[in-house]
Amino acid sequence: MPRHASELSLFDSQDAEEADRHATIVVALLTYQRNDTLERLLAEFSKIEHPSDATTILLVVDNDEDGSARTVFESHRNQIPELRYVVEPTPGIPVARNRAVVEALSLQADVLCFIDDDEYPDQQWLVKLVETWRQSPADLIGGPVSVAPADASLGRWQKLINRSLAARQQRKNRAAVNSSVHSRCPTIVTNNWLCDLHWLEQAGIRFDTGLLVTGGSDTSFFKAAVARECKTAWCPDAVVYETVTPDRLSLRYQFRRGASQSITHFHMKHESIAPVVAVFIVVNAIVRFILGCLLFVLPLYGTASLVMAIRSLGWAVGRIQALLGVQSKLYDRKADTMKISPCGLPTTS
Repeated sequence: MPRHASELSLFDSQDAEEADRHATIVVALLTYQRNDTLERLLAEFSKIEHPSDATTILLVVDNDEDGSARTVFESHRNQIPELRYVVEPTPGIPVARNRAVVEALSLQADVLCFIDDDEYPDQQWLVKLVETWRQSPADLIGGPVSVAPADASLGRWQKLINRSLAARQQRKNRAAVNSSVHSRCPTIVTNNWLCDLHWLEQAGIRFDTGLLVTGGSDTSFFKAAVARECKTAWCPDAVVYETVTPDRLSLRYQFRRGASQSITHFHMKHESIAPVVAVFIVVNAIVRFILGCLLFVLPLYGTASLVMAIRSLGWAVGRIQALLGVQSKLYDRKADTMKISPCGLPTTS
């Protein structure tokens, strides 16, 4: 469905205007054994405002072959009229994302959106995303994520890490707005994502299943889209809120996350490395490690400094690991593949 009837001949304009008045939107969420946050997402989604002249379908893609999310799904059938559920038995985030694309195309949808199962949308989230899609030439649109307040039952240390994550995310959101103002769209990832399916079908891009356990398949998708001259946009008013689960509210996890993202980014950027480049990367990692240590002593960025410091240390160690050929296994369900040694640095098994 073209968004602009003026792009068609006069003979087709009446049909196009009719089509422009109605769109089919699929909002997909992938889930794997996180029924508590999924319950929150579905409850909040049932309250959101919907775009005018559109049919909205919420698609749950359960990546657990046992269908563990089915009970939560069934409990919300009456609150969300257009609610669909599929099981994708093959494990892996990019596989489940590609399944969502297949399902949306089979429904002849115009737009596919993604939101994570540990998030929930602002009431106007979808309205704002679709409004941007309708009013701009963009085929791929992203929006900000805000960290939700920590649950009252959590400990003081976990609440502190949650506040630090929230402050760090606010800095990233402001940077994204500044980038978009200067016509430099930030990387659009699937925690808040809209894509025009007509463009996607024509471009033929899918999420890279080679990044099954490393993470980063949405970043890889974005780079491939930009390489195909995809028009992008940022919608600062389309907000989703992330619930950081207790298992992620530790410095150990934040360190591991920083290291994993550094490893994945390294391998995306470098297929082979000249010796002089390797030396530069090592020096850069050492500097980054020192700066991370300094942030613990001098919290220049306020509350955000705590997580920024530990992520910086993780990033530096991840760079060295990547140089040694280590691959990220952040999303490997079979084993916790990165341990913390007694000196505080990660080891792999």
